[in-house]
Order: sequence, then structure tokens, then C-alpha cells
Amino acid sequence: MTDNNDVLVDAFRRHIADISTPEAVRAVERGDAAQSMWQDLVQSGFLDALMPEAAGGAGLGLQQLFPLLMVLGEHAVPLPFGETMVARGLVSARGGTVPDEAIVVLAPGSALIPGARYATHALIERDGALMLVEASAEGDDVFHTGSATALAYGETVWSAPAGGEPLLLAAAATTSAQMAGAMARILDMTLRHASDRQQFGRAIGKFQAIQQQIAVLAEQVISTQVATRIAFVGTEFDLARVATGKCRANEASHTVCAISHAVHGAIGATEEFDLQLYTRRLKQWQLAFGSESYWGARLARERQSSGLESTADFLRLRLAHREDAA
Repeated sequence: MTDNNDVLVDAFRRHIADISTPEAVRAVERGDAAQSMWQDLVQSGFLDALMPEAAGGAGLGLQQLFPLLMVLGEHAVPLPFGETMVARGLVSARGGTVPDEAIVVLAPGSALIPGARYATHALIERDGALMLVEASAEGDDVFHTGSATALAYGETVWSAPAGGEPLLLAAAATTSAQMAGAMARILDMTLRHASDRQQFGRAIGKFQAIQQQIAVLAEQVISTQVATRIAFVGTEFDLARVATGKCRANEASHTVCAISHAVHGAIGATEEFDLQLYTRRLKQWQLAFGSESYWGARLARERQSSGLESTADFLRLRLAHREDAA
């Protein structure tokens, strides 16, 4: 899928590809290189992408943010760079400032907080306020991806009235965009493996059963990209759009992981093969910030309370792309 900021995205993709190689991701997971990778990511200049130009940022909107988050997923970036980028934008929009050295995770109520073990701060909601607090990881790192099941909070650095649930929506949208990027990379890896792997004297991708599985995989990946992109319009995240994206990404992750590992066979789950770097993160993101059942129910309630006569009208008026909101 193309974007109207292709030059910007291509430059970002090249930079991230140089930093977050599979070897570098493994080094971070071993606890060897998180700080050096973070400094390289910061030097990209994209950390303040959502902040206004008057505050030293790039002044990008949500539509321009989506492909950048996808790139982070495509390269399995293990640190919460996208989350810190979004947190700086949320805080700046409310008149605050995030400390320059802060590594921030988005932490609404969730079974899992991606990137928590590398974070110095967390953006949370408490008593109707959006708060930036010092934080450290607690609990389990279920998928060995640097996540945590809980956070310990320290000093409050900044707070402002939340006004709705901006943090949950931002966290779910950020996660679903990275899931879409990871799925795109998984599809590419699966296609290449099916072309390279020989069985009975020909590539396994020549067998009809494999072709059918890959066709289903591609359908899931593309539909996830379409659904998650829907959330990135306008100036703020919308509940119905975010629910659509996260619900579809969560649903698709089951099939994407199953088919990609089936096509790769046993090698896909081995530590030395790259596929597991992506499927472990998909499973991490799937558990974070609401299940498909949770978001499906929220989307259904939005439909019921919309006052629109038909679901077609709801899709057209609430979820379709709008030039005035882009």
C-alpha cells in the first residue's frame, strides 16, 4: 500500500533497517544492546514526529504516522520507540513536555505492556487525568520480548485532564499498526521460504495446498493493513475506528502465525530462524490493550448507539476514509 509521504517513509525504513537487524534484536533480547539501539533510534530525528514544528517537532499527523509505525513492526524493533513517539505527541498536545531522555510506554489497563522492561516512564490514566510517571517493569516477560505484566510507578512528572480515553485508543492504535507491519514482513518471509524450499524436486510454493494457505495468509495481512489504517485519520483517535483496527489485527494474528509456521515447518520456531522474532511479538501485541472480543463488543455498542438506520450507513459515515479527516 502506498502513502503520500513515500520519501519520508523510505528514509525512515532505511534507517530502521540498519538499526534493528535480526542480530541486533537478539542482542537486545539478551540484554546486551538496548541503550545503544535507543541512541541510534533517537538520532533518526523521528522521536518528535507528532510534536508541532513550533515545539521543535515535525508536525506530522496521524495519517503520516501510520506507515512509520508499520515500519517499526516490519523490523521487529524491540524498544518502545513508537510508543514514546506517540506519548510525546499526546503530552505536547496538552501543553506538557516529556523529558528528553525518557523511554515511555503507553500503559492503560492491560494484561501486557509491550516494551516495559526498557522503559523509564509510563503514560497512565488515573482519576480522570492523563499522567506521565516514572516506571519500572514488574511481573513476567511472557514472550521474552521485553514486555511485562505489571509496572511499578514512581514520581509523577506531568499530568493533565484526560478528557475521554485518549491513552487506551492511542495504545491500541499504535499496537495494531505495528502488528500490520509485522504481518507484512511475515508474509514476505513466507513467500520467500515457499520459493526457496525444495520438496520432491520442486519448490513447495508450487504445490496447490501451499498456494492456498499463502493466499489466505495474504488476505489476512492486507485486510489488517486496511482496517488498522482506518484509525489514523483526523487529529485524534476515534473509538469506532480504533476498535475496528485492533479487532481485525487480533483476529488475523491467529491465522498469520498458524499459516506462516505451518509453511516454514519446524525451522520457523527455532531460535536461529527470524520468523519467531515476529510471531512472538504478534502474540505479545495480541494480548496487549484489549482482545478481539473486547474491541468487537465496543464496536457493536458504537453501532447500536449511533442512531443510524443501517450498518451500511455506519460503515460509510463512521469508518470510510474521509478527505476532510485526513
